Amino acid sequence: MATTKTATYTQGYHPTVTAAHVLRTAESHGAMVLPYLSPTFKVLDVGCGPGTITTGFAKYVPEGSVIGIDLTEDVLSQAREHLLKQKSPPNNVTFEIGNVVDGLKYEDDAFDVVFTSQVLIHIPDPVTALKEMKRVLKPGGVVCAREADWPFRFYPYTRGMQLFNKYLNCLIHARKIPPSHPQPDNAPFPEGTRTGSLVHVWGREAGFDPEKMAKSAKADVYATEEERKSWGEPMLGRMKEGGTGDGFRKRGATKEEVEEIIQALKDWTADVDGWLGVISVEVVLRK
Repeated sequence: MATTKTATYTQGYHPTVTAAHVLRTAESHGAMVLPYLSPTFKVLDVGCGPGTITTGFAKYVPEGSVIGIDLTEDVLSQAREHLLKQKSPPNNVTFEIGNVVDGLKYEDDAFDVVFTSQVLIHIPDPVTALKEMKRVLKPGGVVCAREADWPFRFYPYTRGMQLFNKYLNCLIHARKIPPSHPQPDNAPFPEGTRTGSLVHVWGREAGFDPEKMAKSAKADVYATEEERKSWGEPMLGRMKEGGTGDGFRKRGATKEEVEEIIQALKDWTADVDGWLGVISVEVVLRK
């Protein structure tokens, strides 16, 4: 069985963290996969989280199967609970422990489609992860990867939101801000930042033919009062209860900076002019 020594999710699986993840569906966040699905296909969802996208794929492969893998039973229990809450739970979905960096238990050429969303940016070695996805993929099959690009685009981009972007980047990369790094105003992220713009590069380094890649991007926009609440309130929960605030402090944020970030999130959520654009790069890699 895979271990979790070389891949972790630094934001954890507290319900305040996964509250935003459960809003993701196959149609909203896995739409890039749908044109590649056929009824008999076998699909692997790497880093399935609470399983909402995974479960959504089931109806597109009624004679096939969908397996969702993640690092801990903490989040897989949430995925199984979501599956059982369906009006007619599909019987072709399973959730299993798996760590793509340490190696998966599946045989070579086992899946028609491998999907991963907001996972590679959290993995210290995304190239190794993609090599393993390629190994379990059938010839002619596709890996569909969807990864956020940095930084998040806010309006108003107050100092508190700049600090949020900076320390979230540090949390994802499990590192502290170097002492020489500039203050947040318009400061570039440190060298080595993993971001969605690099997915096609990682794919090429993993052995996928760049001439067979499909590269695109989608933007998730949060601008209405309801949309701002759907993003801002879970993020405030993460900061206060879900461990994100503690994670920021471990990466160098002061108590005052964490308080400034929390207030900035409150202000942004309540601001009638508040706007957030999260750009996700979508890359299809064909074996």
